[in-house]
Amino acid sequence: MIGSIGSPNYVYNTQSVTAAAAPETQSVDFSYNSQDQLVMSAGTAKVDDVSTKGSHVSTSRVKLNDSLKPNEDGSYVFDQKAKPKEFTAAHSFATVANTLKMFQTAYGEKIPWASHGEQLGLNADKGEMLNAYYSRGDGSVNFFHSMDPVTNSMVYSGQSGEVVSHEVGHAMLDGLHPEYLMAWSPDPGGFHESFADMTGFMMATQDDATCELVAKETGGDLTKDNSLSRTGEELGTSIGHATNKGRTFIRNANNKFKWVDPSTLPDNPHDETKLGTEMHSWSRVYTGAMYDAFTVMVKREMEGGMTAAQAIKECGQQLIELYANTLKDAPRGDFTYKQMANCMLKADREKMGGKNQEALRAAFEGRDILPKGMSMAEVPDYGMRNARNITVSLDGDFGMFSGATVSTMVDGDKMYASDASRPEVGDLKTNMKKLIDAGRILYTEPNQVVTKKDLFDKDGLPYVGVVRWVDGNMTIERNTMIS
Repeated sequence: MIGSIGSPNYVYNTQSVTAAAAPETQSVDFSYNSQDQLVMSAGTAKVDDVSTKGSHVSTSRVKLNDSLKPNEDGSYVFDQKAKPKEFTAAHSFATVANTLKMFQTAYGEKIPWASHGEQLGLNADKGEMLNAYYSRGDGSVNFFHSMDPVTNSMVYSGQSGEVVSHEVGHAMLDGLHPEYLMAWSPDPGGFHESFADMTGFMMATQDDATCELVAKETGGDLTKDNSLSRTGEELGTSIGHATNKGRTFIRNANNKFKWVDPSTLPDNPHDETKLGTEMHSWSRVYTGAMYDAFTVMVKREMEGGMTAAQAIKECGQQLIELYANTLKDAPRGDFTYKQMANCMLKADREKMGGKNQEALRAAFEGRDILPKGMSMAEVPDYGMRNARNITVSLDGDFGMFSGATVSTMVDGDKMYASDASRPEVGDLKTNMKKLIDAGRILYTEPNQVVTKKDLFDKDGLPYVGVVRWVDGNMTIERNTMIS
C-alpha cells in the first residue's frame, strides 16, 4: 500500500487458495467503513454470496483465512473498540467482497485472479507491520497491525476501507493484466499504484456517508482537500508518528505533480513533496490527472441540478465504468502514461458516449501526460496489442548483476533485424541500471533460500526484482508482491 517502515516478522501461509464447497449462501451484514475511524465512524454493509461454516467465512471469490464467528443474530457487526480483531476481520472481508463486486459489475465479466485460483485469500491481520500488500504467489491480500508510538493505540491497516480496497485493486488489475507486474519501466508500476488508489477512491464514492461528508467539507468544490482526496489518514498518521515526518495521510489525489521525463528523476527522493520514479511516488501524476477530471465532472453534474453528494456518487460510478471499459482494451505489456490516457479517451468516446472527453483531455494535458492542443486528426498511440517476451543479458556496468538475464515484453507487430537491435533493449538496460543503483533489486547467492521476509527492503517496500539462479545462471525476476 505505502512503502512502510520495518520488515514483516511473521510466518507466511504459502498454501494455494482453492474454492471451498458452499452449498448455501446468503446476504449478511458486516461492519464496514469506507474511510477509517479518524475520518468517520464505522457503519455496516451487506455482503452477498456469503458461505459460513463454523468460524470460516467466504464467498465464491473471496476466502477469509482468519477465524471469525458470527453474532447470535448471524451478523458480523462488531464494536471496533471492544472487539478490534473481530471488527478487522469482518470489515476487511466486507470491503474485499464488495470492492470486487463493484468493479466486476461494471466490467461485465468475471475478473480472474492471477494466482489462477477461484478465490482471493484474505489475511485480515497477518502480523506486526505498518503496511499492507497483495501477493500473486499465494493469491492473497494481507493486512497488519502496529502500535502508534505517539497515541499508544493499536492501528490495523485492515480497518481502513481505502487501504483494503487499494490492495484489491492490485489483485484485480493483476488478474486482468498480469503482464503489468512483469514490466520494468516506471509507468506500468505507477499505473498499478494509481489504479489501486483510485479503486479505494471509487469504492468510497459509492458510500452515502462518505459522499455526505465530502459534500460538507467542500461544498462541492473538490479542488479543496477532503476525506476523499486523501488516502489512509489513520495509517498515514501512524507512519508519520513512527518516522517523525508529520504526515497525516498516505497520498493525496489533489496534488500538483506533472509528468516529466522519468530519466531525469531519482528513484525515491524520500521527500514527499518531490517526485520520483518509485511506483508509489510516480503514481501521483496519473492519480492527480484523474482527480482533476473528477472535480470537473462533479462541477458539471452540480450545474445540472444535482446536490454535491449526488454528484460525487454519480461521477464515482462514471469513473468505475470508465476504468472497466478502458481495461478491456488497455495496452499490453509495457506502456506509457500517454498510451493509457489515449485508451481512456477512446473508452469514454466509444463506450460511454464521449461525455467526459473534455474533462479527461484537459486533465491529461494539464499534467503534461498528453501534449497540449493535439490535433484531432492525429492518430493516437494506444500501445502494444500483440506483445511477446524477449530475454536480454545485462552486459556492461552492472556490478554484481553483470551477466544476469532479464525478460521484457516487446511489441510483436513491429519487426526488427534482430531482438538485439530493438530499442526496447536499450530502454530495459537503462531501467535496470537505475533500479540496481537505487537498491531496488535483491541480490541472492546460489542455493540461497529466499523467504517472503527477504523480499522487503529496510523501508518495508517490496523489492522490484530478485535474483534467481537457474542451472548456475543468474536471472532477475520481477517481484510479484506489491504494496
